Amino acid sequence: MYSNLLHLLSNFVSLNNDDIQFIQTLFIPLSVKKDTVLINNGEVSDRVFFVNSGYLRYYRTVDTGEEQTIHLSSPGEFAAAFCSFVTGTKSEEILHAVTDSDLLCITKTDLEKLYASEIKWQIFGRRLMESLLLEKEKRIISQISLSASDRYARLLETNPALIQNVPIQYLASFIGIQPESLSRIRKQIFLTNVK
Repeated sequence: MYSNLLHLLSNFVSLNNDDIQFIQTLFIPLSVKKDTVLINNGEVSDRVFFVNSGYLRYYRTVDTGEEQTIHLSSPGEFAAAFCSFVTGTKSEEILHAVTDSDLLCITKTDLEKLYASEIKWQIFGRRLMESLLLEKEKRIISQISLSASDRYARLLETNPALIQNVPIQYLASFIGIQPESLSRIRKQIFLTNVK
């Protein structure tokens, strides 16, 4: 249950047996069914989730009633309503399970306890935030500089499992196009690969 999380953590900091035991006391296993809402609009988020298996969607509903996917979380990634989590304000977004999912959950209080326990965990937190910021910047640059076809091709290249497990309307929203447009792009890619 903890092997994926421990593997990720070991990319940032060295772990000993005490660290492993401490992590296992702070991160609580949580299994949820498809469509479970983990953080709702209007709630203050006090938890971060590590995705062991399954897929999570972080989205908001705009004035037109349309849902805009902000992020899709895959196995091996963290997910949260980060703005609410960091500021303690009510979330304007929703985090929900796209599929049945096995998660590890840590509360803000326990995360602060982890950071306070040893300097290396503060380093981990900083490095993790840096990697999340880099990912977000790459996505923003992709959204403004690549065509819809290129954005989908990049997603197909970097995370093919996401495409196989997440409904087309969520994928379309994530790359900033309508589902019908994504259907056409997928058909074009398929026809190109068949030739």
